Amino acid sequence: MQMQALQSRQALIWTTIALAVGFVASVFYGIASLTRVSQLNDPLLDVEYRYFIDETNELPLDYVIEHAPFATVQNPEAIPWKLEYQTFWIQVEFDYKGLTERHLHILTDNTTIDYLDAYHLVDGDQIVTKYEGGDVTQSRLANMSLPASVPVTLLPDKANTLLIKVTSSDMPTMPLWVMSHQAYDQLAKAIHLLWGGFITFMLLVTLYSVGVYVYSRQRVYLIYVLNTLMATVLISANHGFSRYFLPDWAQVFVSNHILAFAVCLLTIALWFTYFFLDFERSRGYQRVRSMFLMATGALAGLALLTFITPPYISASLVLLSQVPIYGLVIYFLIKQWQPGKFWLLLFGLSWLPAMAGGLAFYALLLGYSEYTLMSRYALMLSMGLTMMLFSVALAERFRFQRMNAMDSLTHDKLSGLPNTNVVHIAINELIARNISFNLCCVTIDNYNNLLPYLDEDTRQSYINTIVDRILEALDVEQIYQIDTESDTPFQQLGCLKEGVFTFLIQEADLETCNHILESVIEGLNGELAIGSFITHINARIGVCHYPSDGAHPSLLINRAMQALQQHRSVLGGYTHFNNHEHKYHELHVSLVADLREAIENDGLELYHQPQIDLRTGSIHGSEVLARWMHPRFGQISPDVFVRMAEDVGIINNLTLWVIRRAFQQQQQLIASGHCRRLSINISASDIYIPNLAARVVDLASQYDVPTNLVSLELTESVMVEDYDWLKRLISELSASGIEVSIDDYGTGYSSLYFLSQLPFTELKIDRSFVRNLPQSGRHQSIVRATTDMARSLGVMVVAEGVECEEAEALLRRYGVDVGQGFYYSRPLPFNQYQAYVQRMDNVQPVTILRQGRLSSSG
Repeated sequence: MQMQALQSRQALIWTTIALAVGFVASVFYGIASLTRVSQLNDPLLDVEYRYFIDETNELPLDYVIEHAPFATVQNPEAIPWKLEYQTFWIQVEFDYKGLTERHLHILTDNTTIDYLDAYHLVDGDQIVTKYEGGDVTQSRLANMSLPASVPVTLLPDKANTLLIKVTSSDMPTMPLWVMSHQAYDQLAKAIHLLWGGFITFMLLVTLYSVGVYVYSRQRVYLIYVLNTLMATVLISANHGFSRYFLPDWAQVFVSNHILAFAVCLLTIALWFTYFFLDFERSRGYQRVRSMFLMATGALAGLALLTFITPPYISASLVLLSQVPIYGLVIYFLIKQWQPGKFWLLLFGLSWLPAMAGGLAFYALLLGYSEYTLMSRYALMLSMGLTMMLFSVALAERFRFQRMNAMDSLTHDKLSGLPNTNVVHIAINELIARNISFNLCCVTIDNYNNLLPYLDEDTRQSYINTIVDRILEALDVEQIYQIDTESDTPFQQLGCLKEGVFTFLIQEADLETCNHILESVIEGLNGELAIGSFITHINARIGVCHYPSDGAHPSLLINRAMQALQQHRSVLGGYTHFNNHEHKYHELHVSLVADLREAIENDGLELYHQPQIDLRTGSIHGSEVLARWMHPRFGQISPDVFVRMAEDVGIINNLTLWVIRRAFQQQQQLIASGHCRRLSINISASDIYIPNLAARVVDLASQYDVPTNLVSLELTESVMVEDYDWLKRLISELSASGIEVSIDDYGTGYSSLYFLSQLPFTELKIDRSFVRNLPQSGRHQSIVRATTDMARSLGVMVVAEGVECEEAEALLRRYGVDVGQGFYYSRPLPFNQYQAYVQRMDNVQPVTILRQGRLSSSG
């Protein structure tokens, strides 16, 4: 069940999030433990801290040693660090009672300080060693260890003092913990392990997002990659780890402009939010877009400001800017909030760790919180958790979009019911299980005539009311539940086409079946009022029975539809298909015999509908279409005689005749110097023609037609008939150079798995999506999504049903390769098509397009 799978997936996601939060909490606990064990506790050593602030930044070392009024503090946390350009002098006095030298580290853990000079003094004024660190120059940066510390070796029987000078416009806060060499090594390993896990996770997230972007071509994934990389650089530079992947000069630059990079990260996060929430498809797009652009401009100005102002001035501005940006993110989220979209909830939760980590970072930067390993590394851990949640939200969003795409391929757009191919599958399942059933087709008189006069909301309410009335009457156990493999996995009602609904009554006698049909008619017929719109419903039902009326889904549906037409003059009521009706049978037999004779004696004619290359305006080729002019009944519709040929089993003969005649005409076309591609339709039963690929190749060789000019078009529904057989056939055709096209894409039940596995070279978007393309935003979305998918699969896209210039312009913008439709030409007899090609080849593509538009407007 899709709904159950969705619920279990949410449970899995919540479990994953809980484990991730638990992991981060355990890391915080481990860091807190490191804080407790890292500081030195040695009975042979006492340490005192003193500090002096030189606000002039000019006092020399000798003066500070001899005359500076140092103030004593109990511990280094009491030193009043302040984000301001001034010099701090720190005295660390060691009362060492040991008899041997003692190697220690004074942990500073701050790689953003401009100048850090340390002097080891013995007996008050004798300088033993000098240490220079900081991020102003590459040489100073190279001296700093990770985590940053000042090494000192205590001499026995001496008065050891470490004098540290800190001059910086960046955050001066540092722990100044006295640590043993072993404790420092343990801390360094733990911090490197922490950063290694962070950078590995961020790299995996980046690679995954790049892969999804290559597949989907959605900008949000590219922005997310940029967001991930910027966060990695910012956090690595803040802790000094960026020197592992950046040259020293770049590390110096990033370290000295850490606030500018923080603003850039906030800007990219805002862009990620905007595209993640997909505002380009929302109603309030213009207003939101204006707010988004203004916020982006303000952040860009703030980033430039941080380059020209010292950090102690710009840090407060950057912190204050977080408030309106986070408020804007919340506003965007509220605007797009829909309870059914689980990924929106995940996205909102993703911001909480980032906000908490950012607050800890700025609190430490501005001196509002004391240094601890937890406050120092809170931003790294919270950003890792945020990126994990963002990744989960993106994955859920991507899955939601794919489900919507599949739903649009398997469900009717207006009613939301399973479409004709899903009904085909349901019928096939019943036939395979040898279960008798009645196929019922329901239609409403004047349904299609009424819909054009209704606005969108009224039309939708009208359809929903009809569906609800039918479903209410179908609440009986004999109604077969159609499996849709979607969020609503079982449906009692399907939609064959606009205005024709269908349901299946399984294993019911005639009396029970008629009782159900009467209930549906009674429930439907009568007055229907929606607001001020009032109409009267008269429903008709056509019924056919399996196995007596047929054993193939298409045949059964056709006969149920014929039952609808048998008593069309009767308002309301239901009609069972009469398989022995004399007039129909006589006409059917006569037409079948005539069709067989027409195939054998070349009594059919082949028409060509030109296909235009949208990139150049030239003729790409043509689709060949069989036409039958009956000597008695006149022009017979292809839908009639093709369906008839399928019913009586001569469709293979018809297809082979079309291929042979098409190659004859193609030979003439090539002889006249015009090489164009040839598209030939193949039905579901044609794929079982023995050695079809070899027979097509032999015919092409017989008429000297290159196989690379031949394309066989398979309808989308063929893919669900026999996938393994179809895959083998397409492979054989492709090996012979014959292209394979998926025809009428979007109207069937094609699985994305099938599309990814079959080696087809062309996708034909059904005319139902193209005919009204300029007026339908949903059709535009489907065509654009189909084109993007086809491009990612490396196949060509053909759009049939092009009937206006606006549709052609949209198709060209979306990257569709070839157009076909009445806008260019109706299907033409071969001699007219040959003249059409000759005329088109004698003019430039631009002229062709201009003439086409002029003729269309005329």
